[in-house]
Order: sequence, then C-alpha cells, then structure tokens
Amino acid sequence: MNFKRRKQEELVDQRPLFEFGKNWASFSRTINEDHLQDAQSSLVELLGLDNLKAKTFLDIGCGSGLFSIAAARLGASKVIGIDVDPVSIQTSYDNAQRWAQNLPIAFSAISVLDELQMASLGKFDFVYSWGVLHHTGNMCRALEIASLSIKPGGVIVVAIYNRHFTSPLWKVVKWIYNHMPVLGQQLLVWGFIPVIFLTKMVITRQNPLIMKRGMDFVHNIADWLGGYPYEFARIDEMIALLQAQKLEVIRVIPAQISTGCNEFVCTLPSKVEKKISVT
Repeated sequence: MNFKRRKQEELVDQRPLFEFGKNWASFSRTINEDHLQDAQSSLVELLGLDNLKAKTFLDIGCGSGLFSIAAARLGASKVIGIDVDPVSIQTSYDNAQRWAQNLPIAFSAISVLDELQMASLGKFDFVYSWGVLHHTGNMCRALEIASLSIKPGGVIVVAIYNRHFTSPLWKVVKWIYNHMPVLGQQLLVWGFIPVIFLTKMVITRQNPLIMKRGMDFVHNIADWLGGYPYEFARIDEMIALLQAQKLEVIRVIPAQISTGCNEFVCTLPSKVEKKISVT
C-alpha cells in the first residue's frame, strides 16, 4: 500500500467554506466493521456486482476513505481516493492503515476541477462520486471532468442534491452557517436535530438513526447544514447533463427526502473514447 503524502505547501487550496474533512475525521472515530460492511453492500447493490476483482476504482471526494476501502476489500486491483481537503486525505490514510492493510489503495489531495491532475490519474473501470460534485462551486464542469476518468465501457456513479422549492432557502441557511462562530454552528446543528429526525421518520417511516451509508445521523446533519457551495438539479436536469457527457444513464434512484440526493448509475459506451480538453 502506498501511503506517500504530498507536502502541505504543494496543495492548491480550492476547498469549500465548510470543513468537510474535520467532520469526516470526527465521524471516523466511530467507524467499525459494520460501517465497512454497509459500505461494501452499498457498492454491490449500486453496481450490481458481487465483487470488483481486476477492476480499477476512482473515489472522487473520498471523505473518510470509507468507500475507497470498501472497493479495495471487494477486490479492486487499484483504488485511488481523491479529495480537495487535506484533512480528509489524512483521515483516509489513517482509516486505510487500520482497515485496508496491504490492499492496493492510495489517496491524493486533488480537486476534481484540476483538469491536469485528474488526467494524470488515468482512466478507471468505476468512478464513484457520491454527494460531492454539487459542493465544488461548478457542478457542471466537475461532472464533465469526472466523466473523463471513465474507461470506455466503464461506469460512473454520482449522487446530486435534488432541486426542491426549498433549495434556495437551504442555500441561504448554509451560507449563514459557514459565517457563524463555532458555538453558533453547534447550536444550529442541535436545533435542527429534532426537526430533521421527525421529518425523516414521517416521510421514510424508518428510524433516521439507522443509516446504511456515509455518516451517522448527527455528523450527517452538520454536513448538510454546512455543505457550501451548494448546487442542485432535478432528475431530468441531471439526465440531460449526463447525456451531454455521452453517458448512458442505466439507473436512477430518487432521493427518499425531497432535498436529498438522487443517485445516477451511468456507463460510457465502449465505442466512446473521451479525451481531456484543457482550456
């Protein structure tokens, strides 16, 4: 396993306002084998495969490294996790050292908007970017560059916030959150806990505390309130964007909550060879 770290001063600071990495690092202190099994099951279900043997996997916005580790444990021959936040990269390294010893996995601090660095990674059988591209500040461009990382015949999975009539209001809330002192942010999170808990329970008829992927309930609320920049798109808008990148949409999983993430599983037809165009 290659855990070579890039120097802090070499990283280009393209991070969003919210410190996603600190939230992932806090959540990572609670990670156990159940989280890994849930992540693996999520990938198997989304991709429709029992394993990823002999396949390459790129995790864009790796966060805690949880899904990079899951892909490696499912047998992927090469896994690369990237994130713009150096804290996420350090957290991913630490988690991989614990949960993915001797597996072909590496992490690098790269922004999906950096065309040259993205091109240097090569192309992959699977590209995975769950709930990430809408936080880059340029979702359409991020999707375009991400799609260049897919091998012909490969698959990309993206999850993007659904457009809802309340979305503009949430954008304001997120901006305010990121300009509040830490104590104000903490109070806002705890104030929203009962509201979001009850809303999810009524709509999904499930216990919101039982989460099958990503973070636990409280860390997820902090991620939701703080996630800025923030973009969103209806399913039809996303399908149009994906098709514009010559991708074939093979599966759409609508969000359970109206402002949640719609999931899209797409393939790049074997006859299509996309090349990077640096402007």
